[in-house]
Amino acid sequence: MKKKRQPLDDNELAILAQTGDVSAFEEIYDRHVSGIARALASFVGPDRDALDDLTQEVFFRVIDGMGSYVPRHPFSHWLYTIALNVGRNHARQQSKLVVLDPSEFDDISKGRGEAVTWPNELIEVTLMRLAARLPDPMREVVSLRVGSGMSYGEIAEVLGVPEGTARRRMHDAVAILRSQLAPPVDKKETK
Repeated sequence: MKKKRQPLDDNELAILAQTGDVSAFEEIYDRHVSGIARALASFVGPDRDALDDLTQEVFFRVIDGMGSYVPRHPFSHWLYTIALNVGRNHARQQSKLVVLDPSEFDDISKGRGEAVTWPNELIEVTLMRLAARLPDPMREVVSLRVGSGMSYGEIAEVLGVPEGTARRRMHDAVAILRSQLAPPVDKKETK
């Protein structure tokens, strides 16, 4: 009876991929494609075609740069650094800001004082549009935290900042997103 081989970690797969092992690269792709796409989502907003294109670009860059990966560092940090660079480049190339459609918020103003239920898809699209408008340092932390599920320590390492800075950027980003989603307060009602 054959012994079942233990699954390889990302670093071991990367070493195999460096030697030309296509199945190792396919395993890396399968493990990380959804996390990379989620991390890039805040750079492109709800444009699924652009998201697919950027995700593919990340993995093309991984293939091209696999020889430069140094196994003493976690592979996921190297991979998400590439993803952030692709996202940053895309954001710089965009000449227009993502504009929110005011009709998406009609339910908020109508529903003041009562619960308003948004479809999950509308929430996701709206959050992606808002996250795309965050300043780069905040958007990067949101992308890594929400998109990849990285810890603040891992995010700090990828971005080259102290962990407290990564936490603060996430806190500030959440505050901005909350303020943009909150219905406007009528000053007459607060008196």
